[in-house]
Amino acid sequence: MISITGLLSPECISLELREKRKKRVIAELSDLIQSAGKVENGKTLARKILEREAMASTGIGHGIAIPHCLTNLVDDTVMAFGRSTNGVPFDSADNKPAQLIFLLTGPQTATSEHLKLLSKLSRLLTEQQFRTQLFEAATAEEVIELFRRAEEV
Repeated sequence: MISITGLLSPECISLELREKRKKRVIAELSDLIQSAGKVENGKTLARKILEREAMASTGIGHGIAIPHCLTNLVDDTVMAFGRSTNGVPFDSADNKPAQLIFLLTGPQTATSEHLKLLSKLSRLLTEQQFRTQLFEAATAEEVIELFRRAEEV
């Protein structure tokens, strides 16, 4: 199984998202993936993610959202991470804004891998200390290192 560490790259991490609304944050993260050369069209990816989001919010509570979808726009699983100091309204179960937002997408043929990654990410993010460390990380490399250490356990 692919590790979260293997999916995250510094160019797909924003430690201070500019946007303040859910649709725009998803577009901002999709643009990061496009800028990194991992998808040809960030706008189309954002639209696919929003279509999935319309079925059920991916705001899982505790200040976390994991917008995701399977699509033929990518050949491999890709991820972006964004952090928002003030938070973004994400229709979360606990009605709290999302401050740690992970955008995950993979090919339509990777259903099992996609579900395993969502589960692994969710499990790591249930730990308050880990969320705090992610929120306090000063660099993209530090974020990746936090995941590397967490995945070793």
